[in-house]
Amino acid sequence: MGCGQGDEDGLRAGTPAVATLACGSEGTRVLTPLVQAQPDGLHLELTNETARAIHFTIERDSSGGVGGEAPPGTSEHVLPVGPDEWALTCYVEGGDSAGTPTFELVDTGIWVSTELTDCETPESSHGDPPRRVTEEKRELLEFARRGLEDFLGLARGYVIEPAGYPEQEGAIFRARRDDRTIATISFYQDDADGWFEGEATACSDPAPGASSEREGW
Repeated sequence: MGCGQGDEDGLRAGTPAVATLACGSEGTRVLTPLVQAQPDGLHLELTNETARAIHFTIERDSSGGVGGEAPPGTSEHVLPVGPDEWALTCYVEGGDSAGTPTFELVDTGIWVSTELTDCETPESSHGDPPRRVTEEKRELLEFARRGLEDFLGLARGYVIEPAGYPEQEGAIFRARRDDRTIATISFYQDDADGWFEGEATACSDPAPGASSEREGW
C-alpha cells in the first residue's frame, strides 16, 4: 500500500493499532476491518466467547497462515505478519467457528518485506537440531550472511539486510540484488537470551556475483 507522508500521518491518527476479534460457537467476528501495524507486528485482541481454550489462525491467499491459542475471555497476541488482507478462522469444539471474516493490515513505513521476488520454486531448510549461534543480536548480521552464503549455497553478490518489523520478537534477514529478494533467514531467542538459527528460505535459482553487506542494527 503506497501513500505519501500526509496519508501515513492520517493512518496513525485514525486507524486502530490493535485488531479486535471475537470467536464463539455462533460465529467469528472482526470488529476492526482496518488496522495498522506496530513496530513489533500485528497486535490482536481476541475474545474467546466459549468456556474452553480455542485455536485460531489468520491466513492470506499468497502464503500460509499463523495463529495461536486463546483462553476463555479476552487475550492479547502479537504476530509478525506483513501488510495484507487476512482472514480469521477459529477452531472451537465441534468444528470451525462459522465464517472467515477478513481485516486489512496496513503499514506506515515500518515493514520491510520478507517476500521472495519472482520465486516459483522456493526451498526452505532449518537446523536439526537448531544451532545456537551467539548471545549478541548485533552479531546476527554476520551469521545471516554465513547462513545464506554457506549453508544454502547462495552465490555471492547480494546485500544482506534486516527485514520484517524493527522491534519484532526474533530476527529475520533478507538477501537482495537488483531489487530482487531471493532468500531470507530467521533467528530466535532461547530462555537464556542466546540466539538460535531458525528457518532459511531461498529461490532455487539465485544468480551469481560478489558479496556486500549493509549495517542494520
